[in-house]
Amino acid sequence: MMRTLACLLLMLPLSATPQTDLQIRAAEIVGWGVFEAKNSSRNKGFRRNAPPADTVKGVRFLEFTNEIPPQLGTGFGFQYVINSSPRGGRIEVKNVIRFPGEGLKAPGGRVYKESSENRRITIGQRDFYGYAFDEPWEIVPGEWVFEVWHGEARLIRKTFTVLDSAEEES
Repeated sequence: MMRTLACLLLMLPLSATPQTDLQIRAAEIVGWGVFEAKNSSRNKGFRRNAPPADTVKGVRFLEFTNEIPPQLGTGFGFQYVINSSPRGGRIEVKNVIRFPGEGLKAPGGRVYKESSENRRITIGQRDFYGYAFDEPWEIVPGEWVFEVWHGEARLIRKTFTVLDSAEEES
């Protein structure tokens, strides 16, 4: 049974720019686990230091869990809200996924230890960050660490465990 559906991380005030005072009071995880999306599209363009990214819309969580089955098509991640002022304002964040063990080994020999993307999100509105197994080489068992950063401050850290196929069968 889940003890809590939200995780609050209290933060110190941060200054966004000399002209604007940004006060981050909390970053809250409001949903997590295995999801499905109504729409998904592969982003065009080449990302040298990260696997290809997808844009997803209409996310719905199927199961609130930290244990992820090692199956093609499985998507997992979390929704979060940054509670701050000014509410409705925009903030720059960096989303990071740290892959387990030796990382993801793509065909052709490229190895990805982590993936990151900079985003501009709206304060006080839900945002989603996740990953889906589109290719067999992406399914790596172990701890997958998701983080949301603003400048030098880590606002959120969420860990998922991708099960080994042997664990899945037992």
